[in-house]
Amino acid sequence: MQHLLHAGTGLAGLAALALAAGVLTLPPASADSGVPGLTAAEQRLLATDPSVEVAHDGTLYAVDEWAPPAGPAPAAESLEPAVAETIAATATVDTFALHSRPGAARTIYLDFDGVSLLPSNSWLLNGLSSLLLGGWSMDLLPLLFSDSEQAVIREVWARVAEDFAPWDVDVTTQEPLYGGLFRSSASDPTYGARVAFTSDSSVQTQLCGGGCGGIAWIGTYDEVVPGELHSPAWVFPASLGQRAKYMADAAAHEAGHTLGLAHDGTASSGYYAGSTLWGPIMGSPYNAAVTQWSRGDYPGASNREDDLAVIGAHGLPQRVDEAGSTPTTAADLTTLPDEGGVISNPSDSDWYALTDCGGTLTASVTPAAVGPNLDLVLELRGPGGAVLASSAPQSGRTSAGVPTGLGASLTVPLSGGPYYLAVSGGGSGAGGAGAWSSGGYDGYGSLGRYQVQMAGCAGGVGVPVPPDSEVVPDQTADAVPTPPATTISRPGAPQRPVVRAGARGGRLTIGVRWTAPTSSAGPITGYRLEVFRLDAHGRILARTRTGVLSGDAAGADVRLPRTGRWAVRLKARNALGWGPYSPRSVAAKAR
Repeated sequence: MQHLLHAGTGLAGLAALALAAGVLTLPPASADSGVPGLTAAEQRLLATDPSVEVAHDGTLYAVDEWAPPAGPAPAAESLEPAVAETIAATATVDTFALHSRPGAARTIYLDFDGVSLLPSNSWLLNGLSSLLLGGWSMDLLPLLFSDSEQAVIREVWARVAEDFAPWDVDVTTQEPLYGGLFRSSASDPTYGARVAFTSDSSVQTQLCGGGCGGIAWIGTYDEVVPGELHSPAWVFPASLGQRAKYMADAAAHEAGHTLGLAHDGTASSGYYAGSTLWGPIMGSPYNAAVTQWSRGDYPGASNREDDLAVIGAHGLPQRVDEAGSTPTTAADLTTLPDEGGVISNPSDSDWYALTDCGGTLTASVTPAAVGPNLDLVLELRGPGGAVLASSAPQSGRTSAGVPTGLGASLTVPLSGGPYYLAVSGGGSGAGGAGAWSSGGYDGYGSLGRYQVQMAGCAGGVGVPVPPDSEVVPDQTADAVPTPPATTISRPGAPQRPVVRAGARGGRLTIGVRWTAPTSSAGPITGYRLEVFRLDAHGRILARTRTGVLSGDAAGADVRLPRTGRWAVRLKARNALGWGPYSPRSVAAKAR
């Protein structure tokens, strides 16, 4: 059995959440499966699912161990062109300040640099013995993120952002302000979930014995709690071959659990892998070129819950539609945002009005460049809305696993107007229920972002832009608004840190020492260093950031990837969030 470990809520658990959505039918509980304190639905789930156990605090969780994927992780230089273009398009944006939908009230935070848990955190009841847990690293330098590691983070972010593109939620690598990741009251509109990636083997060992790929509570995304109690959802990249696609598939899967989703399986497997072309996000779709949300339409499905409905019921609203689907509600193509449009549900069709056509219309639509979920259908419709021409190529995949045939294009002799371009999602080939019999998929989960390019009619040309155009360069990512004079909020800036050359012999390091900020509303819960490589004239050649260090720390020996002159600055965090950076230190040699 392939896939992940997850934990269920104590109030109703996986079965009760699924039953509340009207999607899961369980067989009667066996006579000897009774466990005091569990509901009848939880008892039935415990009796029928061998991966489900009862946690220390009375909640249900499932342990599903699986072998790492075969083969080494692809080298950075072998990135597929679309991934390389995505990384290049966001090169001016801090890897830890990527946003898919800036300003959205809901958040999915992809946390790569370490986690500080509160003493009340529920994972401490399930085996964890530490409040400060390490982040992710491929090169055994956990406090620094190399260029190749940052490239993986960017690809993971782009893929997960596409999985959640239909909803008004910001998938981000920048930690929200305190309170942004839990719902403090029923009237609190701003909340989210943390998905933590860790190379800290002790976390994996303590929670699942070392063999799982991820862990998540179920249905906790919109629960009302005083803090991040059922957080984070965990992803263990070492058990996923350190591959960006696998890490992204696991992250979307675990985030789906927090949003109330159960596994997509079959009668013979708890996790359906799908085909080489398609796989469900809540299964184990690691080798599938296209991954989508599902309602159990595939042959032999054991779970027919409506993923989109369950996600909506647990806190994620759909995005506002860009265009209507009738002649009177069609939009002008020039109103399409730079980041493009989004197909947000199976019935969504976005119409764009064309006028003053002369000669030949050429039009094309393309999905997200990295990890597309959307298989596009493009139609040309007449003045009354009748279909005049359509395009929906057969989808497939390359030998490297890259999906093909998801875009669509039309070239049609046309004059006058009005006409309408209609953009929607479809399945592979014809896209109907019969697509499953040929190894394809239907149109239920064909959702996500698209770009339009058009010439030959009035209304301008929808010029394609990079798929990450929703990423906003955050030039003030570390700036903190100045609070009123009567208020002390986040920590003040620490004094300039002291840096010394590393010890001779062994790994290259520099030593950093600092003092705590003089102003802070409460104890310091963490520090972060920004590390600069300088030339002989003090100009910055490269920069990177460490993970989160302990709030009790007063210094660190920082491992470095190469010799040279290095300087640092640091900032501190308390329960209210991060404060501003200190002044930059003088330079010291790594040795």
